[in-house]
Amino acid sequence: MKLERVEIENYRAIEKLKLRLDPSLTVLHGENGDGKTSVLSAIATGLGGIARWLPGVSGIDFHNTDLRRPRPLRVALKAMDGTEWVRRRRDPGPRRAVAKRRLKDAIKAIVATDRNGGDPIDLPIVAFYDTDRSVVDAPRRRSKKKTPQR
Repeated sequence: MKLERVEIENYRAIEKLKLRLDPSLTVLHGENGDGKTSVLSAIATGLGGIARWLPGVSGIDFHNTDLRRPRPLRVALKAMDGTEWVRRRRDPGPRRAVAKRRLKDAIKAIVATDRNGGDPIDLPIVAFYDTDRSVVDAPRRRSKKKTPQR
């Protein structure tokens, strides 16, 4: 499943963004603080909703610090095959139950094929580590034991 489009509203520093992704390669570049990590984190959170429908897997959810207060937060993703889904927080807007059901049915079909020993399925792998996972100026522990000199 390749993503075609990402729409982000009120996520971290992003007020509103509509981003089309190239089927082959999309490169995000810019200065520090331009929002590259926010875009990747929003995509990861949007994809994290899929994991809830997989057996024994938990997904990524929004954090309180992701929300641009007091506005509702929204991440919408569209795959190249036309499958769409939206993850929201604090949004009283209409739900797109049909799109959500279509995505859920697609994930259930993948799980059923795997359980029933069907043909192998190529699944995408997404690996993303947000900048808040980095460790800057970690304190060093000093050992109280003296190392013998030789």
